[in-house]
Parts: sequence; C-alpha cells; structure tokens
Amino acid sequence: MSALQINVDITLQQTEGLLAAAARQIAPQWPLDQMIAVNPWWPKRATAFTAVCAEQQLLAGTSCLMPADWYLAQWQQQIMPNHLQQALLEAGLSLSHEQALAGLAQPTELSQWQSLPTLLAAQNKATSSLPWPQLIQQQLSQFLALYYQYPERFNADASSPDHAYHSWLSVVRQDKGLQVLTGQDLTALFVALPDSPKALLQQLSPWFATWLPTAQAQQAYFENLLQSLSGWAGWQAWLDWQQALQGQQGQHAVCQLLYMLLGWDWVLWQHSKQHNPQHQSLLQALQQQAQHYAKTLAQTERLLHLRQVWQRALELSVQQPLLRQLQQQQQQQQQQTVTTAPARPLLQAAFCIDVRSEPMRRALEQQHKQIQTLGFAGFFGLPIAFKATDSALSRPQLPGLLAPALQVTQIRANTPTLSRQPDLGWKQSFDLASSSLGMVEAAGATKLLSLIKRAFLRTAAPHAINKHLTDSQWQLSQADQPLNISEQAQLAAAILTAMGLQHNLAPTVLLFGHGSDSCNNPHAAALDCGACGGQTGEVNVKVLAQMLNDAEVRTALASEQNIDIPADTQFYAAMHHTTSDELEVYRAPEQAHWLPWLAKATQQARQQRAPQFGLKGQSDQALARFFKLRTRDWAQVRPEWGLANNAAFIVAPRSLTKNLDLQGRCFLHDYDAAQDSNFSLLHSIMTAPMVVTNWINLQYYASVVAPEKYGSGNKLLHNVVAGHVGVFEGNGGDLRTGLAWQSVHDGKKLMHQPVRLSVVIAAPKDAIANIIQSAPDVAALVNQQWLWLYQLDKDGSVHQWQQQGWQETPL
Repeated sequence: MSALQINVDITLQQTEGLLAAAARQIAPQWPLDQMIAVNPWWPKRATAFTAVCAEQQLLAGTSCLMPADWYLAQWQQQIMPNHLQQALLEAGLSLSHEQALAGLAQPTELSQWQSLPTLLAAQNKATSSLPWPQLIQQQLSQFLALYYQYPERFNADASSPDHAYHSWLSVVRQDKGLQVLTGQDLTALFVALPDSPKALLQQLSPWFATWLPTAQAQQAYFENLLQSLSGWAGWQAWLDWQQALQGQQGQHAVCQLLYMLLGWDWVLWQHSKQHNPQHQSLLQALQQQAQHYAKTLAQTERLLHLRQVWQRALELSVQQPLLRQLQQQQQQQQQQTVTTAPARPLLQAAFCIDVRSEPMRRALEQQHKQIQTLGFAGFFGLPIAFKATDSALSRPQLPGLLAPALQVTQIRANTPTLSRQPDLGWKQSFDLASSSLGMVEAAGATKLLSLIKRAFLRTAAPHAINKHLTDSQWQLSQADQPLNISEQAQLAAAILTAMGLQHNLAPTVLLFGHGSDSCNNPHAAALDCGACGGQTGEVNVKVLAQMLNDAEVRTALASEQNIDIPADTQFYAAMHHTTSDELEVYRAPEQAHWLPWLAKATQQARQQRAPQFGLKGQSDQALARFFKLRTRDWAQVRPEWGLANNAAFIVAPRSLTKNLDLQGRCFLHDYDAAQDSNFSLLHSIMTAPMVVTNWINLQYYASVVAPEKYGSGNKLLHNVVAGHVGVFEGNGGDLRTGLAWQSVHDGKKLMHQPVRLSVVIAAPKDAIANIIQSAPDVAALVNQQWLWLYQLDKDGSVHQWQQQGWQETPL
C-alpha cells in the first residue's frame, strides 16, 4: 500500500469518527404515543451552557436566549436592580446598571454557518424555483415520512444495515418531481452516488481536504447538516437510543440521515462545478468560514455574554424569593426545640413529583391535620413495561433514561380477544393523515354519527390501550418468569424505603398516579406522566397496590426485609386527573370517611387554578363543568398548561414546604437526610429524578426561547406523520419537535418563564459534593450551568455550587 493510500485511509477513519461524533450531538425525540420531555441539548451537557448557546447560534441559526428587547421589558418589572447587580458580579463585569441596559439595547449582528445549499440559494436569488435548502428539507422529510409509514414498500435489501440510505437512493434516483421544482436535471448525479456510505465518504474526502482544514471544522460541517433537518435527526437519535438501552451502542440511524445529506451536498457540488460560473467564489466562501470557525465561535460567545448576564438576572429574580422562603422555614423549625414522635397519620397520599401535584398536595393536606402527602417519582420505582392482553404491544412505563427490567400483564382479563384488535386498527386508520377523507367515506353514516356525538354531546375520547385496563390481577415477570414472593418483597421493600414508608404507615395509603385527558390532541402523551414514559401512572399504581396488599408479600417483607405493614393498612391505587383535578380512587370503599376530603381538595385545587383561565369567583359546580368540558372539546388547543412555568426542584422533608404556596412551579421530592445514613437515596434522586426534571425544564425553556427550532409550532396546522412518529406543521417541512406554541403562550403572554431549573437540596454539603464527583452526568449539569444547585443547611444557611465548590449565598 502506498503512502498516499495510507493517508487517505487514516483521513477516512478520522472522518468516520467525526461523523459519529456529530451524530452524538443530536438529542432523541420520543414518538407521539410515548412523548416525554427532552432536554434538546442533553448530548452537549459536558460543555458550558454559554458555549453551547454560541455554537447553536452559529451552526443551527437559533438562539438559546430570549431577544434583547424581551429582557429590557423585564427591567424593573421582573428583573430588579439587585438581581442585575448579582448577575454582573457573578459574570465578573464591572458595569453600571445604565451601561448594562445600553449594552443590551445595542444591535448585535451574529454570524451563522452558511451551508452549501444556502450559498447556492443566495447566488440564485432571482430564480423563481424553490431554494435549495427548502427543497432538500422537503425531499428528505417526505421520503422519511413514507419510509416509516409504509416500510413494506422499501423491502429491497431489507437486511442491510444501510437500508435507509439505500432506500433513499432508490427513491431520489427516480424522483422526476425534482426537475419540475428546480428546472435542473440531477438524475445522473444521483445515479452516480456510491451505493455504500463508506464509499461515499471516500469519494468526498478529497473535497473535504480542499476546504475543511481541521477536525473541529469538519465536525461543525456535519453538525450543521444535521441541524438543517434536526426534527428527523431527533427521531433517528431516538432509534439509536432504543438500541443503546438494549446494549447496542452507536449512532447508526442518525448517520444514515447524515449520509443522505452528504449525498445531496455532493450532487449540488458536482452540479455547481458543471454549470455555475461563480463556482470558485463558492469554494472560497466555504474555505473562509471553515478556516475561521473557531474564531467566529469565540466571537459569537463574546457577543452573547451580556444577554447571558440578563438571563442570569431573570433566574435570580425567581430563585431569591424561593430561597428566602425555604431559609425562613428552616430557621423556624430549628427554633422549635420540643420534638415529639410523629402521630400515626389517618391518611397518606403519595403523588408524583410533577409540579401539578404541588397545589393538589397542599389542598389535600388542608382538609385534616393528620393527612400526610408524599412526593415521589411517578412510576413509583417499578421498572416495568406493560404488555397489553391479546396484543404484541409492550409499552414502557418508566423514565426514558431507563430500560424496563420487568414486564407486567393482566391475568384473568375480562376483555374478549376479538373486540380489541379491530378497535385498535380502526382507530389507527382514522389517525393517519392519508385517511382523513377515505376512511370517513368508507365508514359512512357510522362515522358521521360518531362525529355528531363527539361534537354535540362532548363525550370523552377513549384511550386505545388504557380503556381496556381492568381491575383484574396483575402479573410481574422477568425474562418470561413470574416474580416469586421473595422477589416481590425485595422490590416492595426498596420502593417503601425510597418513599419513606417503611414505618408509621396510615390505615389508608393512596398511591396517586397521574394523567391528562384531552381530545384530538396528537401531543396528549406530553401531558401524561413523564416518569411513566409518557403514559398515565394507572398501571404502575395498580401493580404496586396489589403487591403491597398481598398477604404473602407482607409476610416476606416482615421476615426478609424487616418491614412490618400494619394489618389494618390498606393501599389503594388512585389517579390524579390533571386536566380536571379530579381525584379518582380505584376500588374505593363507598362509605370511606376520607372520600369527602378528596372531593373538597379537588374543589380547592380547581379554585386555585381558575385565575389561569380568567375564572375568578366561579362556583365549584361551574368550575367542575368548565374543566370537564376542556377534556372533551375537539377544538381545545390548551386543555391544560401541563408543566408550564416549572422553575425549581426541591429535595427536602415535606415539613419544609408544607406551609408555602409554591404556585405550582416546584417539583417536590420528599427526602429526609437523617434517614439516609449512606446517602444512597440521595444518590438515586440526584442521578434520576433530578435529571428528568432537567429534561422537563429545558424542553419548556427551549420551546420558549427557540420555538421555531425546538417547538412544534401551531397546533392548528399539525398533521400526524406515520401514525405516531411526530407532526408536520402543515403538509411538509421538517418533523416538528418540542411543545406547540399554544402550550407555552395563551395568545397574549407567555405562560412559561424561561429559566433554568433551580435545585435545592436539604442535605450535608459533603454528601452532595461526593455524589457530584461520582456521577458524570450530574457533574456536567451542575458544573456547566445547565441547572443551578443550592444546598440548604440545618441552620438555614444557603450555599450555591459554583466553580466546582460551595459558596454561601447571601439572601
């Protein structure tokens, strides 16, 4: 082998590594039926937030911050002088308030990477044809939609790992519409593309050598390509994520899309060489921006620095009042020297840490002084997938970060086999965009009656899977083997201990899952429980209640796990319906003395939420009807606000927050450091729920600061793609991800304040620091300022984690 060939091989190997590295920068986007909140910058967590903001501005053409005029509008309204002063101090800037205002108001021109299609479009502004970037986006997006909706049409070479790339080649080489849209015949160039992705990279390597001088520039080029179709890149990343959960590493699916984008660039480059008199200037433009990439990136970060300061000032305006409240509560508790053993509660109710649970917990606790509520991750520690009866479907019921370790099925189900599958198939047929006319015509009067019924009688929209859940028994299994009593007891002990329920149990313990109710809403799963994989918590609470009520499991808990459940303690599965704030208890005793408490708490929670909808002073009956109708209204684009305006995650005893009105802005995870001798529970909280709340917080944040990129646009224009993959806004373009604008804006104002999550932990500083040092993901989030971490000491002092260490925070 010659020296030249060796160099080419090394260069090709490096290019493959850089291509995979760019693919790893894409966050996964879950399908509609499992939609969970995702931090769109999760793969970049090891890089400072400020640096990622600059990179996103340059490579994706989008901002991670609000516009300057928006921050200016918050001055002396939300952002006060003390907040700005503290933010300037943290940033090391010695500016006066007037200088900070003037600097923010000064126009700033930010650079953006110009792709080859963008440069070509700029050269041909006078033409009436569709610009190249939009054409490429449309062609690839339509292809991928067909590829995932009708996989049977792409069965050639189905066993190949490069099946997606091969299928795209087979389509684009025959696409006569491209010539109609562009006036250019590119067929021969597409035919000349290599069938092998590796051969494609080898063919492109000499071209890369002419204008991509560094590995950093080459990876930037690859990432810019993916950002041009970031919605579909997110879907491909989800496919890779699922493979990783099964132990198969790599970014194969994202790379398949990248090969298609590279194919398009190569075709346009060859076409430009043949027909473009300005071809040489095109090469010079590519060379110049690649050569100065690092310098431009650093300059962009400098230009965004002052906006970062104002963003921090906004966050301080939210953090400081909360921290002062917690500090005062902690100090008051320290002054109470008399300690008595806690009385046995009459009722205990465990809720998900979801911010929508905070007002409900407060309302329920106010019904009786011996009611105790708890906050815990909504999947209740069950690492399960639910397998529907008479179906091959297996649905994860746990956070998307994890793979299910157990499977749960219903036994002695009452649902007949024959009634289930046609129902699911019929519903799916109507959900497909292509069936909007054909299926209605085929259904005839039957469908017309259904439409009239839902339009005028406002009947609820049944869930295709959940409506078949029954009150029959549940079976947990692992590797197709049912869990024995000892294994169930071990699982139950871990859950009870994590919840702090291994002692002093009430006679009645309610396990509240939660779920949303809405009609005609492709993003309905985003309003369900993120900890349950974008599902309601119904399966989880029913399985856990059955296990904890089982006499044999209780005996094993006592003998093997040293946990005694009182004979009179009964666990009930329950549901918090977040759209209507109804509290439903499954198999509840008809005359239970605690049922009126639930009804009253529901009324109180609705009254607290009413001002969000402009309904102050309404009767309980009027509010009940109002919220119920929102669940059944096909035209309702805002059935509920979900987790909008979330701002903080508090890990502390409930006694610290019980007397505070936190306005539904805080995730509350009960935690008592005194009961966690080795801090293993704290480790679990910081490495799992804290990460999940970061994902939720930054999805809402991104949907506000960059709605055109990380939001899904206008709900009124959504078309479902391939049954469940995602939505188009209109009939094409990129796959839209994130939250619809109606989910964060009420038509007049933002309903979500774009602030990074503030995490407050009541635990020793050393314990928290040790977990940060031992958990790379946690370290990345706190050290790179993807969230703000505060420690609350026993004496009420507050410390912030900064520069990889603690600093006391004056309040």
